[in-house]
Amino acid sequence: MNIGKRHENLILFFCTLILSVLGVVMVFSATSVTAGSSLRLGNDSAYFFKRQVLFLVLGASLAVLLTRIDYDFYRRRIWFIVIGTLGLLLLVFVPGVRHTANGASRWINLRVFTFQPSELAKFILIAFAAYAIDRKGENPKEGLKAFLPVLAVMGVFVAVILKEPDFGMAVVIAASLMALLFIAGFPWKFLAGGIVAGVIGVVYLIAAKPYRIKRLEAFLDPFSQAQAAGYAVVQSLIAFSNGGLLGTGIGAGKQKLYYLPEIHTDYIFSVVGEELGFAGVVAVGACFLILVWVGFRIARRARDLFGRYLAMGLSTVIGIQALMNMMVGLKMLPPKGMVLPFLSYGGSSLILHLAAMGVMINISMKGAEAFVADSDRRGRGNWRTRLSGDSDC
Repeated sequence: MNIGKRHENLILFFCTLILSVLGVVMVFSATSVTAGSSLRLGNDSAYFFKRQVLFLVLGASLAVLLTRIDYDFYRRRIWFIVIGTLGLLLLVFVPGVRHTANGASRWINLRVFTFQPSELAKFILIAFAAYAIDRKGENPKEGLKAFLPVLAVMGVFVAVILKEPDFGMAVVIAASLMALLFIAGFPWKFLAGGIVAGVIGVVYLIAAKPYRIKRLEAFLDPFSQAQAAGYAVVQSLIAFSNGGLLGTGIGAGKQKLYYLPEIHTDYIFSVVGEELGFAGVVAVGACFLILVWVGFRIARRARDLFGRYLAMGLSTVIGIQALMNMMVGLKMLPPKGMVLPFLSYGGSSLILHLAAMGVMINISMKGAEAFVADSDRRGRGNWRTRLSGDSDC
């Protein structure tokens, strides 16, 4: 199927718009009852809805701005960006600056809202990997020189994120970077070694924390612990079961009524499953698939290696996180405390994912400009050749 560059940008725009607007609607549906009965939130049933709309406006504005900034800006300043992002990650451990919830310190308290640096870190690491590949080229032997620096920087970031702790985000980052390096053609022996080391690390991290072991046991047999560690998994499955083919209708779901925890963040996909049914689940999944597909098409036409692997990486990390969140809701992965891009409530997630789409569109625009410039050069060359031939005659 051959589609033009403008069509690719339009498809990317509309997929992002559909997911973001649906997210606002689902957040309102999931939180209106609980927020309306909360004294802490002023009994405002639209509390989360209004904030999510604000985040959407801020994210859309940032995305528009980033479509105007040449993505080469990030390549030329990548080390400053990496160091700055690491500094933000470390701020979550500073008393008085950090914000703690559910035993985790993943956020910086900005008074007006909280910011989650790990959401930024996953995109910055993708940019750094694209930068490393661009410097060393696509030759696997040359690319090997870029492999260790990428792993080293990723190791530092992941170690800090695990300390917060944010196990789910650490897995998303590691999986996305390994996928990008695989796509870039790095030697499979080294990638296999990295994967084996990653699996060993995951097993150790699970074994080191009793609550993670309980989550794994509950995942394997959630109904045996339906009122304990398996509670969220069971309630999520009930939500999908209630939804059937076409769902109960927006606002008519029952699992949001104090049954399913973290329903507006980790389990927003379960709200989609209950209120929009199998049709809604398929539609959301299709939007993410199309978004990733278009991202890879944009990458193919990028003007340079950095743009190519940046677009691929952004598509990959969004696709992997979305897939993992949906698999958790459907009991295909153990719970990880991870949001669904564009749909879940949260300023950091929504604003930064929209920003990533702005960067993607800029890569597409610059690729189109480079293609036109190249076509013009070749066209002028052909015209001169024909003119010279006519003169000789």
